[in-house]
Amino acid sequence: MMHNSLIIKRMVIKTAEGKTAYDQFFKNGVNIIRGDNSSGKSTITHFIFYGLGGEFVDFVPEAKECSEVQLEVELNGLTVSLKRYLEIDDESKVRKNAPMYVFLGNYTESVNPPENNPWKRYGYKSSSKRISFSNLLFDFLDIPIVKGESNITMHQLLRLLYIDQNSPTASLFYYENFDTQLTRETVSEILLGVYDEDIYTKKRELIETQNNLDDTKAEIKSIKKFFSDHQLLIPANILQIIENKEIEISITVQEISLLREEEKKIRFTKNVKLRYEELHNESILLRKSVLGLKDKIDLLEASIEESEFFIETLNEKLDSIKVSIKTREYLGELDLAFCPECLSSIKTNNSKNQCKLCKEDVTDQFGIIQARKIEQEIKFQLKESNAILKVDRNHLDTILGEYETKYNTLRDLQKKVNLVLNDVKSVNSETIDKLREKKGFIEGEILQFRTLLENAEQYQSLIESEIKYAKLVALLKSDIRNREIRQKNQKTKIKKSVKEQGLYLLNNDFERQDEFKEARDFHIDFSNNIAFLDSKHAKYSASSNFYLKVTARFALFLASLEVESMRFPRFIFADNMEDKGIEEARAQNLQKLLITKLEDYKQNDFQVIYTTSYITEELNNSEYVIGEYYTKKNRSLKINV
Repeated sequence: MMHNSLIIKRMVIKTAEGKTAYDQFFKNGVNIIRGDNSSGKSTITHFIFYGLGGEFVDFVPEAKECSEVQLEVELNGLTVSLKRYLEIDDESKVRKNAPMYVFLGNYTESVNPPENNPWKRYGYKSSSKRISFSNLLFDFLDIPIVKGESNITMHQLLRLLYIDQNSPTASLFYYENFDTQLTRETVSEILLGVYDEDIYTKKRELIETQNNLDDTKAEIKSIKKFFSDHQLLIPANILQIIENKEIEISITVQEISLLREEEKKIRFTKNVKLRYEELHNESILLRKSVLGLKDKIDLLEASIEESEFFIETLNEKLDSIKVSIKTREYLGELDLAFCPECLSSIKTNNSKNQCKLCKEDVTDQFGIIQARKIEQEIKFQLKESNAILKVDRNHLDTILGEYETKYNTLRDLQKKVNLVLNDVKSVNSETIDKLREKKGFIEGEILQFRTLLENAEQYQSLIESEIKYAKLVALLKSDIRNREIRQKNQKTKIKKSVKEQGLYLLNNDFERQDEFKEARDFHIDFSNNIAFLDSKHAKYSASSNFYLKVTARFALFLASLEVESMRFPRFIFADNMEDKGIEEARAQNLQKLLITKLEDYKQNDFQVIYTTSYITEELNNSEYVIGEYYTKKNRSLKINV
């Protein structure tokens, strides 16, 4: 099975009384729903659209008698059940933003779900604490979640997967009033497989980094204006000056000590003693504060180290569980013949849904479901752990700054304490007074140079930041450029395949539009919501416009069967292949073209569902049809049966 695949296996629609109005199994490959006009064929496609997350509100009265639709689907091989209730508003319309209920398993299992695997409710919109059902389905389909201005939901993707009757013939997308070019472009890039989330992320990072670089340059320029001597912007130069000044103080202190030793009587004066006690007590309090900060730093560093190790372990577990899911999906069920403990032959049983060893009830999807649940839990743990790690790192940066400031203050204060201990004053010693005055002056100079040192260190930090930001800007520009080149090459490859598929359908059209038969070019303009041949302004009949739109949609679908990298989920469904007055022979020819083309591909790789009133006798008796032939008396929804 190709990647990014969506296959509907079964659809069940129930009435408000709990009765089954519709229950149909679908097949891989082509599924044709046939019947007369006004027999309820369109209603079936409306329920498919709504059940997959589409915003459909205009159900017919008969459909509004139903209360819920449930789909059993395969998303990249994983069996999942989806359920949405029809919530009617005051205007008798179905609420388009209704939530979706998801069960990891098939429809039969979902009827009586086990306690360890219940139905879960997912809202239409996501938040910082909860994901939406679109986010969940995108995750299962391996489709990237778009961040930013375009809020891409499952509904937006379905607008290119569903061909309906109500949209204008010229509208490539399923029509809606409030539509933007950005939304259409983003949806097309996602489904074509050329949307690169990293380009968007890196472009935002580039803008932020460039702003940081500009701000840093401006700050550097501002600091340089206040320094006529640029040597004072180099921390090493200022540190050398401070070191020389401290040597001067040390020499001065030695001179004072020698003078005092010459005194016959040495004593502490009362004032000196009081000064010593005052400084000593102050240093004790400051030292306690510094030690307290150091303890906090040690605790935070240990916590950060533990968080980083925990996150690393979670990432390894997440990688392992993804490998486990892929391995389980690839290998399937392993048949054990011997017990791994005693090597005795294992007694087999007839139940396919029992474990060969422990005899507990299991399902085909049990291992994958459990792995998916573990995968979701690990993702939530990773999100919380990264948030805690970020807080701890920010807290650590704050405390480190406070610790550095107090440590320097303590060092200067301790020097003063030491000096006071040596300051044994002799009575009326004029020389000692002058030396003390000199020492105080030098200490003042040191304080000034320490302020200059802070400015110089800040300046050097800015220079380092400027270099770092400049390198990062260059790296981001190069990375974005390379990714855009790869993206462009991918677009060219896909465009070529879409063109080939489109020309196949146009050139083999029933002979009603000469331009189609002779077409040599085919284009899709997602931004402007149209498909065209040579000119965007060419005019055709309503039926030919419809044929051109159907050609564009199926060209995309067929291209996805050729180009593995496309994220188009190898799934398309159409309501009425003979819309807008297209004649019976032309509609039947289109069906024949598509089915003939699809016979070249593996049936398990895709799914096509379409309705028709113009089915040929050959197709009506083929393996492609599903369900009954519907009429006004035998409608698709069995409401009153």
